[in-house]
Amino acid sequence: MNKPQLQTIAENAFFSMFRRKADVCDIQETFYGWVVFLASGKTKIVVKFSREVGRIGKEVASLEQLRKIVSCPVPEIYFFGREAGYDYIVLDWLEGVSAHQLPEDSKAVMTFREDYTDILLALHEHQHPQGFELSNGQFSQHLGSAFDDWMGSVYHYLISSGSPFSSKLKEKFADLWDNRTKILAPIAHEPSSFVHDDCHIANVLFDPTTFKVAGLLDPCDSGFKHRELDVIHLFDVRSDLHIAERYLEKSHLDDGFEERRHFFSLWDDAKHSRNMGWYNEQWLTNKFSLYESVAQ
Repeated sequence: MNKPQLQTIAENAFFSMFRRKADVCDIQETFYGWVVFLASGKTKIVVKFSREVGRIGKEVASLEQLRKIVSCPVPEIYFFGREAGYDYIVLDWLEGVSAHQLPEDSKAVMTFREDYTDILLALHEHQHPQGFELSNGQFSQHLGSAFDDWMGSVYHYLISSGSPFSSKLKEKFADLWDNRTKILAPIAHEPSSFVHDDCHIANVLFDPTTFKVAGLLDPCDSGFKHRELDVIHLFDVRSDLHIAERYLEKSHLDDGFEERRHFFSLWDDAKHSRNMGWYNEQWLTNKFSLYESVAQ
């Protein structure tokens, strides 16, 4: 993606909305694209660009759903469009600090941890009577068939001759795929939950005065899936805050979670590889070692 061109598109969007130029313009690269922060006085917006075709449309739908469900702020969508071949979305700029910068203060940590886990628990209480959401917008009452829908194309990608995965990793993922029914069996009876799908705390803002959640950002493949697809991300950033452990204290997960935790995480990485071309042999090998150490 052409960084100067993206910045120009964002600046033009700001001018079109407010009929003046932005005084501050900061552009930052993310995993899925670029984010531009623009401001003039108290007027602030965020413009997001995605490398993945269709990602912006997914985020629009996810943000609209999250706003209806969660009690904390979610960015408002001003508009989205396409210019010079780039999809983009214009959002309001939520005030707050990224939670990965939460200070190592016991009061701050406890306050944020309690508030955020309560928000996630409330989010996961939202179930769909038709079950698990499929990629075509339909639903299935069976977790196994839903998982096949979510990850079937990912599996076919990674075992294909054109994927970057080594033969050893392909064999390991093939074994995972073959054993998926057994691995998912302990939670096959559970209902769906609405999930953010990328809820690590780098995608959360906190209020630096109250230390409570000030915003929930950047949903990935949100929808009515299984809550463990969210829980696995609570281990990803700032494990010292023990967000995941507090969630598990508040909400029981069925036996075998440690195995499913690494199982779901491996498939999540494979999905990112399919979407973005990312690949890290050592990272994935280490994850398989963690999975194998807890697999029954």
